[in-house]
Amino acid sequence: MIPPQAYPAFSYDNPPELKELDTFDQIALSLRSVARPTSEDEYKDYNSQDSHSPGKMGALAWWLQDAQRQRWPRLALMAINILSIPPMSNKPERVFSGARRTVTWDRGQIEAETIELRECLKHWKRSGILNKFFESC
Repeated sequence: MIPPQAYPAFSYDNPPELKELDTFDQIALSLRSVARPTSEDEYKDYNSQDSHSPGKMGALAWWLQDAQRQRWPRLALMAINILSIPPMSNKPERVFSGARRTVTWDRGQIEAETIELRECLKHWKRSGILNKFFESC
């Protein structure tokens, strides 16, 4: 425990000297001046306001703007993470369906590696990759 005499007593009569703000403190002060809702729930605050239209730029570009990232830091991060997920193509579904036609009831004991090799070769043949490979040999 620190004895009471070890630290100076605060007094309104003797205010501490005011120092000029360094660069870090100026940045911290400017970040506090961003208009933030009073609630701690950014999602509720976002939904309680008028709807925002990203216009022609798209939703991801809108959330990447500094204004949105400063005003809704956690919500913007979540939106960027979700909107950055690429849409699924139909190629994996097509390959999966093709593998089902390969593995019939009669061929149920084919090893997984053999199925994978066969499906890759079939895809490469259809797309012309094998032709390019054999031409270069």
